[in-house]
Amino acid sequence: MVRRSLMAAAMLAAVAAPLAAQSVVVPLEWTWSADRPDAEAPIGIFGGRLMDAAQIQVGYRYSQNNWLGVWFGKDSLSLASTRTLYNDAPIQRSDVRHEARIAYGVSDDLTLVANAAWVIRDRETFGSSGRRMFWGVNGVSDVEVGALYNAYSGGPYRLHVQAGAIIPTGASTTYADTTGTGTGTPVPLPYDMRLGGGTAGMVLGMTGSVQNEVASIGGQFRMKAYFGSNGAGTNGYRLGNEYEGNGWASYKLNDVLSVSGGARWQSWSALDGNDDRLNPMGDPHNVGRIMAGQRALLPLGLNFILPEGSRFAGHRLSLEAVYTLHTDYEGPQMGLDWGLNLGYSIGM
Repeated sequence: MVRRSLMAAAMLAAVAAPLAAQSVVVPLEWTWSADRPDAEAPIGIFGGRLMDAAQIQVGYRYSQNNWLGVWFGKDSLSLASTRTLYNDAPIQRSDVRHEARIAYGVSDDLTLVANAAWVIRDRETFGSSGRRMFWGVNGVSDVEVGALYNAYSGGPYRLHVQAGAIIPTGASTTYADTTGTGTGTPVPLPYDMRLGGGTAGMVLGMTGSVQNEVASIGGQFRMKAYFGSNGAGTNGYRLGNEYEGNGWASYKLNDVLSVSGGARWQSWSALDGNDDRLNPMGDPHNVGRIMAGQRALLPLGLNFILPEGSRFAGHRLSLEAVYTLHTDYEGPQMGLDWGLNLGYSIGM
């Protein structure tokens, strides 16, 4: 982890160096422009900017997060240590999302946004029987809809607020044979192998950015809060609140390509309630009341846009690699190793 942090810091410094070489004074006559590769927030961020009136942007994002081992506090647990605490020990997990995004400018000050995804989740687990077990689930996730409203726009500056809702379309309970024999009866899987929360929620956020002739800098904060209970088990449960902060800097290499780097902070609260069909000693992710924590990530990206006048003007392609720098878990949970986001969008 220390070596990765040093390498990531070096890469971020390489991205930031061109920014430091430029004047930090934004010319008063400069006006924010959307027709640049650095005008969009990195692809790992949702709701980064407003659309013009009557403009539609549709996009696709491929996202993959890879998890490795079990972490507690700031440290990883060995397989042997995890086995002393639980019957089953997670080894690795892959989460893949195929996400559709759409944004529509009702006016220059109001944009409607939505996203929905098909999720493929696979996990390798070392079971109490001594067998390696492979669990896989797939299906739709919860859907997010919302609105972005312009709070301030003048010269090179943009600031907007965000409000939305989470529609519980993802399965809050998934099933698999956890005996490792292939002949057992499917039972409810741990919380990390479920596709949705099963309850409605709300989203609140704020995003700001500033631009000069060579670069854009921005920041976003978003929170999700859930309500009610999903009825899983006897009494059901509710996902804990989630918070995410992003800061990024994007340097325009030319009219079609930019590089970006920044920092991403994520925090989440423990589940409220529980699915009493899960054995607390069976798996680390069976104990929702201690599944809280936070992490710091380093995203590094490339952003490409085809310029006005070309056949495919307005088409964007974005790539983002995400590295974990720091974790602090209140209870044993799988550790995020690295992630990848690849996105394509077109404005009409």
